[in-house]
Amino acid sequence: THLARLMRARHPDVLDLLQAHQVHEETLDAVINSLKRLGVNFDLVYRANLRSAARYDLVVSVGGDGTLLQASHVVEDVPVLGVNSDPRRSEAVFCAATGHNFTRVIHQALAGRLEACRLYRLQVSLNGRRMGPLVLNDVLIAHDDPATMSRYHLKIGLRQEDQKSSGLWVATAAGSSSAILAAGGRRLSWMTKRFQYRPRELYQGRLNRYRLTGRILSMGEPVAVTWLMREGAVFIDGPHVRFGLRFGDRLVVRLSPRHPLRLLGVHAFRP
Repeated sequence: THLARLMRARHPDVLDLLQAHQVHEETLDAVINSLKRLGVNFDLVYRANLRSAARYDLVVSVGGDGTLLQASHVVEDVPVLGVNSDPRRSEAVFCAATGHNFTRVIHQALAGRLEACRLYRLQVSLNGRRMGPLVLNDVLIAHDDPATMSRYHLKIGLRQEDQKSSGLWVATAAGSSSAILAAGGRRLSWMTKRFQYRPRELYQGRLNRYRLTGRILSMGEPVAVTWLMREGAVFIDGPHVRFGLRFGDRLVVRLSPRHPLRLLGVHAFRP
């Protein structure tokens, strides 16, 4: 394969990728060894194989924010502890531990001495039926092809309008420092019961005058979208959870009052 050829040629970017993998494996080994020394019963599960965390007392996510986002999709009321497996390469803002301090942090978690930050999540409905997991970070509603303009009808409260853009972001408070911030949104305190929407790259033309360009919303204010193209998609917390859209499909995104994620050890951002 192409990647194998680059490995044989010792391409510097591939060597860095291999080093990152080695660092991750070393962190994973450190976590496993710590849990064994503590006599903790645990299951080791690859993130793509996660199904339900209901029977566990604690979920430990080892990786970065992407790993924790996927883990959050199977969690309702079980606390989550994030371990940044490679602090040199990964921001991992949701992670309170590293391979170096995991033993100390897990001791605190098991003793109930780690404060839990409650992060409110989004709920998505398609044509009146709930779909997908609760959303920790953000929802992107857009065309499958990133080079194709998205057309949709947006309704916020009593205001509504047709829009053309590169897609629509809807983000939680915890996700407010991610993609929606780059699109012009605002950073919010993580534990607030608010969320926000923001169209990205609105098409500005002679026939377009937009009013719904982004706002902070409360728990009782849903974002309603009617898709106006033959093809589209809803992306939940990145690329791994995706649902297709057809012309006329109606999406409703709202903040869920139930099952806020209990994230251990991180300090909630307060603007």
